[in-house]
Amino acid sequence: MLTADAESEGLDRDFWQQEAQQLHWQHPFEQVVEFVESGPRRRWFSEGKTNLCFNALDRHLALRADRCAIIHRDFCGETHQLSYRELWQQVNALSSLMTEWGIRQGDRVLIALPMTPLAAVAMLACARLGAIHVVVYSSITSEALAQRIQACTPALFLHHSDSRGRESLPTIPSTAENMRVVDTASAAYVQQLALHMDRHVPCVWLSSSEPSHILFTSGTSGVPKGIVRDTGGYAVALLASLRHLFHLADDEVFFTSADVGWVTGHSYGIYAPLLAGLTTVMCESSAVNAPGQNWWHMVAELGITRMLTIAGAIRLARRQGPPRASLTSLRTLYLAGEPLDESTETWVRDVMAVSCENHYWQTESGWPLLAGQGTKLSAVFSRSVEVINPLNGEASPEGETGMLIIKNTLGPGAMLTLWQDDTQHDQRYWLQHRGQWCYATHDCAIKQDSVIVIQGRMDDVINIGGKRLATAEVENALSGLPGMVEVVANRTPHPLLGEMVALFVVTEALTSTQQALLKQEIRKRLVERCGRHALPRRIHFRYQLPKTFSGKFLRRMLLD
Repeated sequence: MLTADAESEGLDRDFWQQEAQQLHWQHPFEQVVEFVESGPRRRWFSEGKTNLCFNALDRHLALRADRCAIIHRDFCGETHQLSYRELWQQVNALSSLMTEWGIRQGDRVLIALPMTPLAAVAMLACARLGAIHVVVYSSITSEALAQRIQACTPALFLHHSDSRGRESLPTIPSTAENMRVVDTASAAYVQQLALHMDRHVPCVWLSSSEPSHILFTSGTSGVPKGIVRDTGGYAVALLASLRHLFHLADDEVFFTSADVGWVTGHSYGIYAPLLAGLTTVMCESSAVNAPGQNWWHMVAELGITRMLTIAGAIRLARRQGPPRASLTSLRTLYLAGEPLDESTETWVRDVMAVSCENHYWQTESGWPLLAGQGTKLSAVFSRSVEVINPLNGEASPEGETGMLIIKNTLGPGAMLTLWQDDTQHDQRYWLQHRGQWCYATHDCAIKQDSVIVIQGRMDDVINIGGKRLATAEVENALSGLPGMVEVVANRTPHPLLGEMVALFVVTEALTSTQQALLKQEIRKRLVERCGRHALPRRIHFRYQLPKTFSGKFLRRMLLD
């Protein structure tokens, strides 16, 4: 039953009604969107039945069977390709084997595979059977893996014991009940799969609102939360974003640097390009594939036309100097995952000479919420946003830091709920604001002249004598200081104030005298922009800071 609030979304419903026609529906949907009872949860394209695997593979075979679906850059730097026909054959083979193992609709399949085509095959095989895939980073810690197994109780766990350049692999639990563990690097698995190579498995047609996958995010609390994504709404949203936000043509070669264990790898490394019949690049983590000149040579060699990564990866690349390979094929560089600093944007524009677009989204949203050039972003797809004071719910004045909220709906493709926890979903992520359900991003933002500047997580707060200061506010205040390449703000204990700011700074090649002058500039800038309580107790100069392969800072290591 649609409520009055849903009725007020008439323009959005017309748009999504049209966008949904780009998909194959085995059974047509009857309503674009409906509320679940009186809460914030929604169902998209009700009564419609479809299948993600069919839309990503089967429907392309008539016209694109021989087109390259996946280009794989392995951990040694070698390149391999799979056509849509070959990918379809491999997905059917694994689907047949999984059926033999007893995997059925609704079963959870845990996947911890490196960035090889097999990871995509496993995801698509799950989608074909109506199983729910739960992909985790293949180098996940043993403790985090055990938490996720306990949370989602998978029937099958696919992993790969060959290191393939990975520094560490988790210990595989042997005590999980009713969970089949399969090592895809084993001879037994290869032999079993070979027996199914000529099989064809029909797609299971799912209701649009049936879960397609669970993606765990721990946030700052360290407690894994299972983000549940639907089937139909997710597919419609991804295709629409490629058309209207990314503006992709039919000849695109799309490279997303994120691992499939993260939402960016799900949405734009696997599903979106394949749904659109394009070519996607999967790149394994290794020294020969690290950000920088290796990437630029890969762009030139593979003819990559669009690239999606994070600002931290580009900062790593900057340290290697200007690209020493032609980037003429690269039409646009998209950045997401963390706030963009002006110096990185300037380097992309002036040194790389490539168009740069900035996106803001979350694991929970599944695809971009805001987009724009540089640090100034605007809501996309008719969303309405506001920055509020999280303590009283009042709108934050122009230029004042508050929490970003999304009014009414995140749109199709966003989280359905949390796995087996509707209550926490409703209470953690949603609030009533002026009689309307609003999504709480829990991110700091500033509204300036009708645009939004994202600062970072509200959770990363330093309590200085009772005054709360977001680490993102400190880092943004220091952005652009001459001689400074990167800065991370963290907390450090203080006997009187409880906590104070500690800074970790990467600089250009500076002398000790120049570093001393930079310290003075840092203190002056923080007092001017954040107040005297923001004066750092410690300023540490470092040659480099600990990061993930893709360039995100490992803040917890700095705390240690």
